[in-house]
Amino acid sequence: MSVVKTDARGWEERRSEARHKASGSVSLRLNEDYQTAFEARLLDISTSGFRARHANSQLRSGQECDFALPGTRGRAKVVWNRTTPEFVESGFLILKYETA
Repeated sequence: MSVVKTDARGWEERRSEARHKASGSVSLRLNEDYQTAFEARLLDISTSGFRARHANSQLRSGQECDFALPGTRGRAKVVWNRTTPEFVESGFLILKYETA
């Protein structure tokens, strides 16, 4: 059973796994109708996913992409996006990965 908490901004916390702050970059590549590669800044990571900040406003929930982190690469699915005038923040579910 996951605990639902509300933070100061009114966001409901529904995560069942602990997230850990992270830094560095993550390379992302979409393979749908065309290949689009871009860099994002890693914000936090858990056993099954990660959150990153980037400038790709074309990224949509449900899209799958290849990702590469130092020592790890794999496939992830975009679960959510939050867009501001300055950046896009996305949550990713890791579908598969391998250590390099």
